[in-house]
Order: sequence, then structure tokens, then C-alpha cells
Amino acid sequence: MNLKAFFLFLALNLLAASLWAAELPACKAKNATIDFNNEQVIAWRDQGNKKITYRAFIKGTIVAMTENDHGHVHFEVDLDKDLSTTHDRIEVVYNVEFGAVPDYRSGDELIACGDFVVDSYSPQGGVVHWLHVNPKNNPHEHGYLVINGNLTGLSNSN
Repeated sequence: MNLKAFFLFLALNLLAASLWAAELPACKAKNATIDFNNEQVIAWRDQGNKKITYRAFIKGTIVAMTENDHGHVHFEVDLDKDLSTTHDRIEVVYNVEFGAVPDYRSGDELIACGDFVVDSYSPQGGVVHWLHVNPKNNPHEHGYLVINGNLTGLSNSN
């Protein structure tokens, strides 16, 4: 590949990546758009307050998963891209009633917009859940799940 072709290839890939990022729905908390907050989610987990629900918008790497456990898929997600450390892992739980889970495997990128709670029953000490539309008539924000650029959770198949 010559230098001109390489730069064209690079420019097209950067354009495609920016277009994909632009299509990602906003993650909302109290009607305000939030940015990725991986570090804050870990801090909330480590503080251990089980009585508060926080809004999480995380991006990480799938380390492990449990297929369809009572209508839910559980992911162990590493939040710092250093898979040799475990202090930064969180559990992500998706309810399959709100759309099919995109194909996935260990090592894939996962983005989750939902509620975070400290959970002593979770192997990671905390869970991001409510990764779907709000099926009830209340003011709760919608959530969603993205795996390798494939979005799910914004439909209710009930």
C-alpha cells in the first residue's frame, strides 16, 4: 500500500468511527446528558452506599458473561482496558425482553447507559442495569446497551 492509499484508508476509518460515535444516543441523568463516567462508577462502588441509585455511562471490555440467567445476560466488564487488573470490573445486566443481545464474545467493546447500584451479591460489588426503554409511565430515564457498535434496549418486545 502506498502512502497516499494509506492516508486515504486512515481518513475513511476515522470518518466511519466519528459517524458511529455521532449515532450513539445521549445518556441522560435527570434530563441532562452525561459523559462516560467509568472512574465515578468505580468510586461509587467502593464507597459502598447501597441505598442510592446512580446513573452510569460506561465503556469497557467484556471479560466474561453468563448467558440468559432468568431472562437476563450478565457481563463482567473491565473499565480500564488493562485486563490484567481486576479492581476496575463491574457487572452489567441486560434484560432480553427489550431486544436481542448483539453477537458478543470476550474481548468485545461494551457501552452501557443505565442505573448503577452497589450490590454485595454481585461478584464485582456493583451492577449497571436498566439498559432499556422505560416500559412504565414514570419519569425514569431510558437506558441502552451497545456491543461492538450494535445498539439494543430501545424497544420493548413485550
